[in-house]
Formats: sequence, C-alpha cells, structure tokens
Amino acid sequence: MSRYLSRKFILAMVFTITGCAVFAFTAKLTGGEFISLVGIVLGAFTAGDVALNAIHKRNSETDPPAGG
Repeated sequence: MSRYLSRKFILAMVFTITGCAVFAFTAKLTGGEFISLVGIVLGAFTAGDVALNAIHKRNSETDPPAGG
C-alpha cells in the first residue's frame, strides 16, 4: 500500500486543510500561524508513524520463527 493512502496521512491532510480553511475564512491566517499549524500536524503524523514502527518492530521480535 502507498504511504499516501494510509489513514494517518489522510487524517493529517484533513486536519491541515480544515485548519487552513478555518483560518482563511476568519481572515486570521498569517505566515506564523500557517507554519505553526503545519508543524503541529506534521509533528503528530511523524510521532504516530514512529510509534507504529516501534510497535511493529517489537511484535516482529517476539514472534516465533516460522517453519519448523
């Protein structure tokens, strides 16, 4: 599966687009606020990705070897 079709990535894009739309419609979107919004969303996405990779690594190390 493509990494751009993952639920985490789609959710990050939804939050970014929604946040930008809210700031744009309230006419309060400045450069600093845009950078903060994207930084927070990107940080949350990255943290989720790192946590998921750690879980997969831990589970793969505890699985018994396949075959006999």
